Amino acid sequence: MTVNGVSSGLTAINRQSAAMDRAAEKIARASTTAGQSSPAPAGAGIEHAQESQLLDGTVEMMVAKRMFTAAVKMAQTANEGVMEALRVGGYEAAA
Repeated sequence: MTVNGVSSGLTAINRQSAAMDRAAEKIARASTTAGQSSPAPAGAGIEHAQESQLLDGTVEMMVAKRMFTAAVKMAQTANEGVMEALRVGGYEAAA
């Protein structure tokens, strides 16, 4: 059962790592297009969209970071459970 916890934790770590990559890409796209906006009044909508994209990416990055940390703790806890079960079972390498 705890082996499933380790596996689930590692899967979650991979998923959140990918989410951080997507958020970073969104932030980078918003940052690189910010200098290309036109100074015309019609460009105000573009600037708002870029600002919104930057804000969304930043929030997504913060959420992914928190979830990544939680996934690491989940995997660590499951690993500790496996090691304790091995220790209690008398497996010498677990000591």
